[in-house]
Amino acid sequence: MSTRMVIAIRLLRLLAVLFVVSVLCFLSMSLLPGDPARIILGETGATPEAVAALRTQLGLDEPLLQRYLSWIGGVLHGDLGASFRTSQPVMTIIADRAPVTIELILWSQVIALACAIPAAIAAAYRRRTATDRAISLWVFTTLSTPDFVIGVLLILVFSVSLGVFPANGYLTWSDGAGPHLESLVMPAIALASASFALYQRVLRADLVETLRKDFIVVARAKGISPWRVTLRHALRPSLLGLTTSVGVTVGTLIGSTVVIESLFGLPGIGAELASAVVARDYVEVQGLVLIIAAAFVLINAAVDVLYGVIDPRLTPARVLRKAVAR
Repeated sequence: MSTRMVIAIRLLRLLAVLFVVSVLCFLSMSLLPGDPARIILGETGATPEAVAALRTQLGLDEPLLQRYLSWIGGVLHGDLGASFRTSQPVMTIIADRAPVTIELILWSQVIALACAIPAAIAAAYRRRTATDRAISLWVFTTLSTPDFVIGVLLILVFSVSLGVFPANGYLTWSDGAGPHLESLVMPAIALASASFALYQRVLRADLVETLRKDFIVVARAKGISPWRVTLRHALRPSLLGLTTSVGVTVGTLIGSTVVIESLFGLPGIGAELASAVVARDYVEVQGLVLIIAAAFVLINAAVDVLYGVIDPRLTPARVLRKAVAR
């Protein structure tokens, strides 16, 4: 199978997944029990006239297929509708709030990887020693603690007790690099906690397996130091599992930001989604969920491309053949 054919198959699969995601996001409002227009208006404003007007505004009085085609047509043209609360276009809301969420996720991944990779190397190199057990205790403690609990502990220690970082709020780059980064330190650490634990366990397991390979034994027989063997010969082949974990985790972190951004008062997509759910603004919720789901799909598609960068032997055709064989 040629590389072009494999790329075409991947693109078709990606488009099919995005289509299914769009259908599920669209049906989310239609599958809810009750009348969405009456739910949005609430008990006080749900007069028959107001309900009928809102149903017309939202297109709920049209056939389901026609509503989907109109909605997906708007999505393809960058129109996700307008918020019922503020009458602001959903795309404008996303454009305003996405940079905060993206930066928070990027910093959290930098922190998670900066801690997980050295910890995994040390644990694999010192396997079954006190070092390995101490790192495992640290990792499992972090993994068993929810990120919002870690966030609360960080606020109690570094904001309430020590007064080092602000408890909540967000400062932009225009307010200064120092204050801006200080407003993101604790949210990024809280969001990175689960990722760090997962990355460390995955990379440690892959490193332990790689260190048993024949080419590692040969490298050691040539007199190469164990640390150099671990860093230069065993680390790169062990990064495939970590890459997959990063791709999946980054997608799920977009949903995790709902709690962290709300806890620390950050004006990101997660906090906006929580506010829209509470306000029963289903048009905005629908648009935000679609963007989050599409981002998750595209990130995982990018991870497939990175496989070939990490290991050039994994060409697109070979990867697809392995997937079919499994």
